Amino acid sequence: MTILSHTEARTVALPPAVPTDYVFGASDTNDVLGGEDVHAVVTLKVAMTRDMLAAAFDLAMRGAYDESIDELPVEEIRHRVELSLHMESPWDLLRDGANFSDLLHDESVAEQIRAEYRAIDRAYPHMALKENI
Repeated sequence: MTILSHTEARTVALPPAVPTDYVFGASDTNDVLGGEDVHAVVTLKVAMTRDMLAAAFDLAMRGAYDESIDELPVEEIRHRVELSLHMESPWDLLRDGANFSDLLHDESVAEQIRAEYRAIDRAYPHMALKENI
């Protein structure tokens, strides 16, 4: 993963950015900003691999054992990925994503990981694998 400046030529075609309506600090019901006036809303675009998206989604799903991942709406899946991006750096997700698919070989969590990949493919279909995991 590299950081591109706005003046560098892009050598790879990127998929279109996924729009969001989630604004950290303003959309939260727990009033993260403590009642202070919002001075700016900063938009961050992060190019993520499928494995990075799955790792981010997995982090957001911790403790949500009573939810069926296959029934979550696309908006909720995207919201949870964005929530993880608010809490983790893209560099951490890059590291976590590098080995995330290895969890498919651990039978104790393999079905959960497959469901998370299916959710990512529904929420971000541009580069979804064409095979079924």
